[in-house]
Amino acid sequence: MNEFAPEYSKKERVALLFKHTAWAIPLFVVTKYVFFPWFDVYAENAHCYSYGNITGTEAVLYGLFVGLPLLSAILLFLVEGLHCIKIIRLGQNPLPGEKVFKPTKYTYGFRAKLKPLFVFLAIAFFVGFSIKGLYSASQAINMVNTKELPACKSIIQTM
Repeated sequence: MNEFAPEYSKKERVALLFKHTAWAIPLFVVTKYVFFPWFDVYAENAHCYSYGNITGTEAVLYGLFVGLPLLSAILLFLVEGLHCIKIIRLGQNPLPGEKVFKPTKYTYGFRAKLKPLFVFLAIAFFVGFSIKGLYSASQAINMVNTKELPACKSIIQTM
């Protein structure tokens, strides 16, 4: 057995670059030019919205303090988690037949499991930040003085 993992060819590297650029650039453009401007306007007027028992301000604060770290944990697990589970089960990194970008020796045992353990530690930290965010968001909501908020437009209040 070869002690180095197989590498991507230049053609495969370019194909991967184009494939990931095809989704990353549109996501960046939509986020920067559509979502963030909308969110800025919404956050300024969040106190004017009500969704049953939840106000818009609560939705913004819980979304930022709880939703964002939890979304990060979920995305990290979806991108790296299953791969890391396979590495931990097999005790080999990179996995057999897995292609790499630079010359990489196979590692076995605890050394192979070290990087996946750090990934799961990062996921745990994001979940911990999300749990801490529950308390931080509720404290921030309790500090909001509704008498000092700007008046809502009548159009917004009817929504």
